[in-house]
Amino acid sequence: MTRLLIVDDEPSYREYLHRYLSREGYDVRTAASGSEALQIAKQFPPDILLADWMLKNHMHGLHVGEALREMNPQLRILLMTGFPSSEIREEAARARVYRFLEKPFGLEEVGVAVTQCLSDAGPEDESQGTDDGSESH
Repeated sequence: MTRLLIVDDEPSYREYLHRYLSREGYDVRTAASGSEALQIAKQFPPDILLADWMLKNHMHGLHVGEALREMNPQLRILLMTGFPSSEIREEAARARVYRFLEKPFGLEEVGVAVTQCLSDAGPEDESQGTDDGSESH
């Protein structure tokens, strides 16, 4: 079973995503901070990290992804943000982030991103946007 780790300091997003992705058949854990995510990952090494870009306590989602990728080079990273910018996208592309999800987003978009993440060979290229929600999970 695919393991997903959700990291978001907003409890409503964590619960929203946890419920949906668990019902979709994934083994899901959640963390409220980057440091909590790193602790959880020691016992629950994820296949996919779904992390908010902006987290409290000086560690953002990309930092979490980079640290977890040290343990698992095949880790797929999906980043969420309510504040998209070209600078963030460039940094994420350098870090091989698979996809960006812009808040607010629908559950179907998350399902599509996770499914594609598992079936595709690598991160999205810059020509792809986050608006590809036409497929269903």
